[in-house]
Amino acid sequence: MARYRIVAGSRIETDMTSNVHPIHAAAERVSGVIEGVIEAGGGPDFEAPHNARVEIPVESMQSGNRLQDMEMQRRIDARQFPTIVITVNRAWKVAGDGRTRARFEVEAHGRARPYEGDFSLRVDGRRLTVEGEHTFDMRDFGVDPPRFLGLKMDPEVNVKVRLEAVEDSPA
Repeated sequence: MARYRIVAGSRIETDMTSNVHPIHAAAERVSGVIEGVIEAGGGPDFEAPHNARVEIPVESMQSGNRLQDMEMQRRIDARQFPTIVITVNRAWKVAGDGRTRARFEVEAHGRARPYEGDFSLRVDGRRLTVEGEHTFDMRDFGVDPPRFLGLKMDPEVNVKVRLEAVEDSPA
């Protein structure tokens, strides 16, 4: 089984809406591993055991607006729950259309929730790139949407993931 370590170039982006303006935040301090078997042709073997674990430090999510960031950190309770963890336990090809789907769990604010979503996966030698997008409701994790200074955020958050990973050298 090959083990890929998530490296610089990986990025998690969030897009939220409010009654005032759209809010965009991003985290570039993403870490984790992706494990699986790569077939001779360069594609993943989803019949073989595979998994992934991605960790995002909550304080690394920045919108560029200090007040918004402080309020979101407070709502998420970043001191008590400093990391968002995404765990993929199963992935498979969707028949007939070339898409790939994963069953994954997101743990945030002390709560874990299961999801399914589509993603793309590209293998280029020892480098792996994963991209996906999913919309979450922050209330599922016990987080109330921020409201301050007349700004009211919608509870839905669109999350875009781009992971760059390199294969660890065999020991």
